[in-house]
Amino acid sequence: MNDQRDYRDSHTDAGKGQLYDERFDRWPWRRYLWQREREILTDVLTRRLQDGPITHLDFACGTGRILEFLRPFTSQSVGLDVSESMLGRCRAKAPDAEIINADITHTDVLGHRTFRLITAFRFFAHAQPELRTQAMEALSWHLADDGILVFNNHRNRSSTLLALGRCLGREVWGMSRGEVAELVASAGLAVDEVFAVGALPISDHRPMLFPPSVHAAADRAVNLCGLGPILCQDCIYVCRRAHSPAQPDTGVARSLEGVVSA
Repeated sequence: MNDQRDYRDSHTDAGKGQLYDERFDRWPWRRYLWQREREILTDVLTRRLQDGPITHLDFACGTGRILEFLRPFTSQSVGLDVSESMLGRCRAKAPDAEIINADITHTDVLGHRTFRLITAFRFFAHAQPELRTQAMEALSWHLADDGILVFNNHRNRSSTLLALGRCLGREVWGMSRGEVAELVASAGLAVDEVFAVGALPISDHRPMLFPPSVHAAADRAVNLCGLGPILCQDCIYVCRRAHSPAQPDTGVARSLEGVVSA
């Protein structure tokens, strides 16, 4: 992050949920990224999780963008976030989902429940390193043996956007590919697939100088060359369990000693 504030506190102000949703409506670049992310999520689910019911946990679900989109694919949906301001809008979007206001890095209210699909979008790049590790360990604990965890790093430090920022002498925050690899491995997970979006340098609140079709073509070109995870700013990782996870260091997890995740 670009400062030392706890990311847990960043979206708790009243009205934050409305402002967050408005940015996806107003900012063309966010709309483009969200369109591509929807395509990727649909592709991943239809290829990998169609052999049975899909139980879904959306971590840091915010206003319910991911949860609402994936609800038709799932048999059970759980949204988890620490911000009641965000969750108020989430409940309206996904009224039949289970919405929980809690911080599982402190108190694991999910107990021994596991999920075949866990998603976490626009969280890890913002979070401070300690929080990243705590969250990934908790999510790994709740991932079913045949499940997948899908998360993104929308501030890839090697991307053309962030590299340009550094060349211009600007403060740049984000997460490197090395940090992603270390984070995943430390939680007992392995990356199966990486999807990369956003090769051309553009930021959230700036107008798009080229139409979405040009950006999509640039993304296809760099991915065909194997350079997508290096040059694109939004990388979506599909992970599976590499080995049995350690119990996360939370009160509930300690009370569940001896319970096997299944």
